[in-house]
Amino acid sequence: MGRHRSRWIVSGTVGLVWLATALLAAAVSLTPLSRVQQAVLPVGATPYVWSWPAPWPALLPLAGAVAVALVHATLLHLAPRSAPVPTTWLATGAAGAIVGMTVDIALVFGPLLTSGWALWSVDLGSRAASGAYWGLLYGWIPALIAGRLARRAQTGDADAQPDAPRTGRRGLAITATVAVVALVALAAVRVGGDEASQAQLRAEAEQQEPPPADGSLRPDPDAAGEPVPEVAPGPGITDIDGCTPARATILLGSVDGATGHRGLSLELMNFSDRPCVIEGYPDIAFGDQNGHLLAVAVAQGGSFMGSDAGPTRVEIPAGGSAVATIGWDAASTQGALVTRTLWAAVLAGETRGSWPIDLDVVEGSDVAVTAWALRDPGAATEG
Repeated sequence: MGRHRSRWIVSGTVGLVWLATALLAAAVSLTPLSRVQQAVLPVGATPYVWSWPAPWPALLPLAGAVAVALVHATLLHLAPRSAPVPTTWLATGAAGAIVGMTVDIALVFGPLLTSGWALWSVDLGSRAASGAYWGLLYGWIPALIAGRLARRAQTGDADAQPDAPRTGRRGLAITATVAVVALVALAAVRVGGDEASQAQLRAEAEQQEPPPADGSLRPDPDAAGEPVPEVAPGPGITDIDGCTPARATILLGSVDGATGHRGLSLELMNFSDRPCVIEGYPDIAFGDQNGHLLAVAVAQGGSFMGSDAGPTRVEIPAGGSAVATIGWDAASTQGALVTRTLWAAVLAGETRGSWPIDLDVVEGSDVAVTAWALRDPGAATEG
């Protein structure tokens, strides 16, 4: 039997022993013997994690078995061939330590990629030690196989002759490259399993929360969508006496309803000691329960809840106000994306402010907004 084939038989045995240890440890963990599990079945590097959703629990020990076998094969390429039994045993411990260190690194730096610094912690070395301990505990199995194969090779099998130097170097390069890929895949499985588990826990927590009172969709942190732009395209305030944020601010009124129609007033209050001017329509947008831009068709003009005289130059006296009305038709919120945030700016091109609010403006609604108009001095200010 050739050395190349013998090496892979030995390293394959290492991978099988790794996988068998993980599966046996998983079974023992469900029995009263779980307290002594780590002493005789050390699988701290790639345990079978029962709490993970399928298929991640099985992928982790399987990825570990493949990685430890390939790392072991790489080490055997570099090891002397004169003492196959101790060499194989030590290589098994070293391979276990390398696999464990890979998982250590993934657990230390993986949270930085997925959650930032919030969940970062230093826990380096414990799984490397567990992997090395596993190798020293079970390395005798592939070592015995290596010794037996070496004795058989001494019978004069032609395939047992040493490989040519070029073939050996090429084989080492290929095996080492595949081993590195396997280690990266193992780290990815470890991080992916943790993320899948966290996603499952979030989903379970959301299911336990009471549904929204209006029957709308539950908030989904993993939902696709785009954030509400803070500025919409437009010229903004160009008049030297314009109602800039230094002179005026938008106040949100209350929602009015009439025969299936809804209206919401915006008030632009001049809090400065000088008049300011405004001309045009307020810029509005709506955010849904996931914090994303709600797909709503906004048109400039009047509605059932408010007539529109068109854009005119309005001079707001000191302490005075201009108003605009947002109008829409009432819609069912059952199972829908709905408005949870209103965004508004004095004019398109200016920075939007936001207000948390529950509205039955749903995905696909048509909304109209009137131009700014001077408030009747005798009208009551809405809160």
